[in-house]
Amino acid sequence: MWADNETDEDLLGFSLHANLIGEIVTDPEMLPVTIGLFGDWGGGKSSILKILQRNFAEHPDFAVIYFNSWVFEGYEDAKSAILTSLLTELRDQREWGEVIKDEIGSLIRRVRWMKVLKSATSAGLAYLTANPLFLAGLENPLGPKEVEKPEKEAETEPSEINPEDYLKDVEETVHNVRSFRKDFQSLIEKTKLKAFVILIDDLDRCSPERVIENLEAVKLFLNVESTAFVVAADRRIVENAIRIRYSNLFSGEREVSPDQEALVTDYLEKLIQVPYTLPKLAPHEVRSYMSLLFLKKHLEAGRFDKLLSEYSEFLSRERYKAFPLDATLESVPDGGTKEELTECVRLVESSSDAITDGLKGNPRQIKRFLNSYWLRKKLGSVAQLTHIKDHILIKLMVLEYVSSDRFEELYSLHRLSDDGTVDLLGELEDAESIEQLDEKLKNWRTPRLWKWLKLEPILAGVDLRDYFWVSRSSVSDTLSGVRLLSHAMRQCVDSMLSASVKPQNRADFFGALTEDEQTGVLSMVSKKAMQDPSNQTPLESLLGLAVAGFEQAANAFKSSALKIGANQLNPGLGILLRGAKPPSASGSEKILNEVITNLAATETRIGRALKSKKKTN
Repeated sequence: MWADNETDEDLLGFSLHANLIGEIVTDPEMLPVTIGLFGDWGGGKSSILKILQRNFAEHPDFAVIYFNSWVFEGYEDAKSAILTSLLTELRDQREWGEVIKDEIGSLIRRVRWMKVLKSATSAGLAYLTANPLFLAGLENPLGPKEVEKPEKEAETEPSEINPEDYLKDVEETVHNVRSFRKDFQSLIEKTKLKAFVILIDDLDRCSPERVIENLEAVKLFLNVESTAFVVAADRRIVENAIRIRYSNLFSGEREVSPDQEALVTDYLEKLIQVPYTLPKLAPHEVRSYMSLLFLKKHLEAGRFDKLLSEYSEFLSRERYKAFPLDATLESVPDGGTKEELTECVRLVESSSDAITDGLKGNPRQIKRFLNSYWLRKKLGSVAQLTHIKDHILIKLMVLEYVSSDRFEELYSLHRLSDDGTVDLLGELEDAESIEQLDEKLKNWRTPRLWKWLKLEPILAGVDLRDYFWVSRSSVSDTLSGVRLLSHAMRQCVDSMLSASVKPQNRADFFGALTEDEQTGVLSMVSKKAMQDPSNQTPLESLLGLAVAGFEQAANAFKSSALKIGANQLNPGLGILLRGAKPPSASGSEKILNEVITNLAATETRIGRALKSKKKTN
């Protein structure tokens, strides 16, 4: 099995991206600069930061600090903790002279008493950070939660507050920030560093409030000459954090105006000057990555390091082909290792297309998928199931990942046959186009499932009993390790379970997810709805997405509501259903009408609420 940790060992060919970013942060004409390294969860962002950290480790002209934002998620005053951590790391990273050490120590002490931005008003912060929301003439962009009273004001009755004293607090804070930045600039100059580079990781694991707070704190205090920041995050989470932070500026309507969207874009551009989106792995890159994972497992460390150097050299010449392994395999002495490696390479060749499509070229999910595959193979070996074929097992595992519902459907059908085959697969695989799938097969009429059906091998007529046995008899959710919620999915689920989040924000964030992520989110929210029918928020969230035009959400709402049953549904949900008006072209309208018809036919509170609607029509 393979450890699921970030590493500076480049099995993905990502040194290219790291080198490009390295050129930017060492170019004096580009500094100061903030680079946004954007990409999906598990896409390799952390590994790129580790490669950058390794590349600069021994360079005397550059100081590089790796900073994990999520470590400070639980701190009440995260800004002070962040600044203290960065300055301490800078102090301890090298053998600085006493003068520089003393100045760093002085800055650390100032952070401790300054109570970063505790009394800053929105105007003060906007002035210092060129906040686009304030500059647009909007009042209080921070919202009420971020404007805290000065300590001396806490013991004063509201009617006795002196505006002049408050403005003095603001002026003092502005002075402290400017003074801090000036002294920090002086410190960097005395170190004679060409660049002070801060690598910010796991920002997208933080709460929306912390995302903005962390970015503003670093930019506000440390964005001075000769500094560079590389911020690794899922862009969708950062944009969603901006929307939530300034949700008081957005109307409750579904349609977001261009000006409102421009606020999100403008704000992000103020924080991030150079956005760089990490591309997903192409099929030939997935093939190379999987091969290297297996080779690392079977080759001696020295031989594998040499192979990795050859891989890096190969990428400098050819970026559109998989790394050839013939010479490597020939150099391995005959015996068990060679046989295992040959089998692994054959497995990669036969399964990489299915894995690439199913897992969308995500390195972390590929690694977890292979770990799950390995567990099931081991289980089959222990159980002496000698007829299991790798490419069939992997194709079924991809279906389990892409659509657990369709996997469950095949599992149920195979148990009804005497020989473990599924007749339905023949009908599905024989269809020449997705349009040929009739109404009873409508759940299979999605582009991803269609691509899965057409992948080799063909499963019609195959005895699937052993394959489902290792899937169902192993740890029930061996593949759940592959389908762990990404940070974006987790935050979207949280927003759908919170009654305080606006439907518009939920719909915007949900719409930014991939098809697979949306499926996972809907599954989690549906489970929450059925676990606690008295909590109406999950169902209301699903209904809100259906009204926004997401047909998949409408189906999830229908399934959850009907499984819960009319007796347990709140009549308030019926009122919401009565007023639901999804776009007619989305397909959600027909699905919601089916739910209304079904529930209205019952003698229940929600049924009566829906019948009253019928009488008025």
